[in-house]
Amino acid sequence: MGSLSIDQQHILVTGGAGFIGTHTVVQLLNEGFRVSIIDNLDNSVEEAVNRVRGLVGPQLSKKLDFHLGDLRNKEDLENLFSVTT
Repeated sequence: MGSLSIDQQHILVTGGAGFIGTHTVVQLLNEGFRVSIIDNLDNSVEEAVNRVRGLVGPQLSKKLDFHLGDLRNKEDLENLFSVTT
């Protein structure tokens, strides 16, 4: 089985709108990965994701998806995985 190139790999970052999560997302995007964030915004704000988009620029922002949801909620996960390809 062949391995996927970095630009074909899709990473899910839970809590990606938080302090550590946003820094992780910036690094992953800069390295060429596609990134999906799921965050319930209990300890963060969606503006943090918008700041990430500003930091990485419009091209890399196309590789970032944000999903408001809770990892503990089955319906939120089903919605996330139904739209993430």
